[in-house]
Amino acid sequence: MLSHTEEIKSKLDVVDVLQEYIKLIPAGKNFKALCPFHQEKTPSFMVSPERQSWHCFGCSEGGDIFSFVMKIEGIEFIEALKLLAKKAGVQLKPQDPKIVNRKNRLLDINELAKKFYAYLLKKSPAAESCRAYLRERKVSEQSVSDFELGYAPNFWDKTMSFLASKGYKQDEILASGLLVKKDGSSRCYDRFRNRLMFPINNLHGQTVGFSARALDKIDSAKYINSPQTDIYNKSEILYGLDKAKNSIRQKNSVILVEGQMDLISAHSAGDKNSVATSGTALTETQIRILKRYSDNLLLAFDADLAGQNAVKKGIDLAIELGMDIKMIRLPLKSDPDECIKNNLEDWVGAIKNAEPILEYYLRQAIENFSSETLSGRKEIYNMCFPAIWKVPNLVERNYYIKKLAAVADVPEESIRDDIKKINKNKNYKRQEAEIKSGKAGVKKERNLQIAEEMAAILLKFPSIFLAADFDLKILADEKIIGFCGRLSDFYKDEQQNFSVDEFVNILKQEDEALFNLSQSFLLLAERDFLDFNLKQAEKQAEKNLRELKKSYILKQKVKIEKEIKKAEENDAEDMIGELLARAKKLDERLLKLEL
Repeated sequence: MLSHTEEIKSKLDVVDVLQEYIKLIPAGKNFKALCPFHQEKTPSFMVSPERQSWHCFGCSEGGDIFSFVMKIEGIEFIEALKLLAKKAGVQLKPQDPKIVNRKNRLLDINELAKKFYAYLLKKSPAAESCRAYLRERKVSEQSVSDFELGYAPNFWDKTMSFLASKGYKQDEILASGLLVKKDGSSRCYDRFRNRLMFPINNLHGQTVGFSARALDKIDSAKYINSPQTDIYNKSEILYGLDKAKNSIRQKNSVILVEGQMDLISAHSAGDKNSVATSGTALTETQIRILKRYSDNLLLAFDADLAGQNAVKKGIDLAIELGMDIKMIRLPLKSDPDECIKNNLEDWVGAIKNAEPILEYYLRQAIENFSSETLSGRKEIYNMCFPAIWKVPNLVERNYYIKKLAAVADVPEESIRDDIKKINKNKNYKRQEAEIKSGKAGVKKERNLQIAEEMAAILLKFPSIFLAADFDLKILADEKIIGFCGRLSDFYKDEQQNFSVDEFVNILKQEDEALFNLSQSFLLLAERDFLDFNLKQAEKQAEKNLRELKKSYILKQKVKIEKEIKKAEENDAEDMIGELLARAKKLDERLLKLEL
C-alpha cells in the first residue's frame, strides 16, 4: 500500500505544482525558471518532469514537490502534506494527530465560517438587505457563487456560537480573527456583524481571512478586514489570485484593481486575469508573487497615483524588477466596477490603450505642476526620477532620461550622475545588509559552479576520465570529489558496458547522498550539455580543468605564503628555502596554464 506522500506524488506532477508559484520555460524535455529563493538575472532553476524533481544551480536548493512547497510557503511538512493532499484528492486519516495542528485548525475555522456566511446570504430572511445591495450593484448569482460571498448576521455572538457548536474553542476562534476581545475582559464578540462578506483566499483557494462591507450607513467603517493571523499575512495576499493565476499565465498579463467589487466585475466581464489589492497598498512580496506568473502588469486604479506613496513604491519596485507596467486610464470619476457596468466598451478600450507607466508619470507631473517655475520643475523631477533610475533596460532608461531632461530643464548628464550616485549607495547598503543578516555569499563561488559542471560533463561523457589529466582534489568540494571518484571507479571497471542508469541505480541502493547528487548533475548535464558531442565536451572539460587547476594552485600559494611568513617570524631559514622552492614550482605551473 502506498504511503500518503507516495500517493500524492503519483497524482501530482512537479511541473503543475511549481507552475502555481513560478513561470516555467520549456528547456528541452525539462523546464527552467528564475529561482524564487535567490536573486538572479538568468535562469539557473531547473525542473525535471522525468525525475519529478527540481534543482537550482545558483543556490543549491533542490528536492521534490514537498520540499518546494515547504520552502516557498514557509511551512512544515505536515502542512505541506495536507495542502498537497487536498490538491491531489488524497484523503488523509482525520484521526492522525500529526495532521491536526494550529494552522490547520484555523483554516478549518475559516472554511466553516465561509460556508456559514454563504448559507445565510442565500437562505436567511435577515440577509435580504444584503441581497438587495448585491442586486443594486448588479452582482450576478454566478459571481456570488464563484466568489462564495456571504452575510454576517447582525448579532454579537452568532458566528462564535456556530463555530463553538462545531467543537472549536473560543481561543481558537479568536486566533482566526473572527472574534474581538472586549477590553479588560476575557469575553469576546463577533468581529463581523451585518456585513457583506468577501472570503479572502490564499494561492491554493484556502480561506485565510475576510473583507467585510458595511450594509448599515451609520456604521463607522465602510470596510473592515481580518487582522493579521498565523494564516493571513496581508502583505502577501492578493484577492482573487487563486482564481486568476491560470488566466494570467495564459494571457501573459495581470490586471491589478483596488477592491473586491472591481475584481468581481472584471472577472464577470471576462478579464479573469484580474487580481485586487486590499485597499491601495502594494507590497514587495505581492509584486514578486505576480512576477512569477507574468512580467506584464496593467494597473486599473481610479485614484491619482501622485499622492499614493504606498502604491508608487510598489510600482517602482516592479519597474526595477523589469516588469512592463501600464496604466489603464478610465473615464473621469469612474472606477473599474462602474466603468464595466455603465459602458463595457470603455473598459475594453481602456485596457487596449493602456499607457506605459513612465508616460503616465510624466503626463501627470506636467498636468499637476508647472514647468514654467523652478518649484514646478523640481516637483516634476522628484515625481519621475525615482522610477526612471530603476528602469533596468538601458534603451528605455535613456529614452525617459531625455524626456525628463527636456521637461524639467535639466542636463541629461546630471540625471545620469544622480543615477550613478544612487546605484553606488544602493550597492553599498545591500552589501552591508547582507553581511549583517548573514546572507552574504548566498550565490555559489565560481569554483563550485565549475566543479559541478565538471561532474555533469563526466556523468554524461565518462570517457573523459581516460583522456583528461587531473587530480580529483582540484574539484575542491568533498561531496563532488566523492561522487566523481565513485563514477571514475565504476566507469573504469565497466567501460564498454557502462550505463548511466545502472550507475545511478547502484547509488540509489547504496548511497542516498551520492544518488541525490547524481540527480542534480543529470539535470545540469541536460541543461548545459544536452546537444554536446564528445569533442565539444572534451573542449569544455579542458577549459573547466584549466580554471580549477589555476584556482587550486592559487589557494596553495596563499597557504605557502602564510607558512613563509610564520617561518620568517621563527627565523626558520631552512624551511623558508624549501617553501620558496615550492612557491616557485607553483608559479611555473601557473605560467604553463596561462600560455
